[in-house]
Amino acid sequence: MVAIGSGGNINKIFSMSKRKDGKPLTLDLLKDYLRELGSVTLEDRIRLYSLRTDRADVIVPALQIYTNAMRWAGATEMYVPKIGLVDGLVQHMWEELK
Repeated sequence: MVAIGSGGNINKIFSMSKRKDGKPLTLDLLKDYLRELGSVTLEDRIRLYSLRTDRADVIVPALQIYTNAMRWAGATEMYVPKIGLVDGLVQHMWEELK
């Protein structure tokens, strides 16, 4: 089972991972990021990982959600498409209307 992630938090984690486009993030990697980022203060997340303040305060809870959702779904990998959810829906609607 695989998951698909969309949005600012998962996009930031994907960019931090230095994975190539089209390659998935593994559940184990996301758990590692959760442990690593959750073990430092908000100020250290901003400084050490070059996170904006509004990202640094929500990325740990987001990782908790991602890892729990993947575990509950039995997913071991998450793909993070370059195109966002809204862009994908607009593209799909355009294709249907043509």
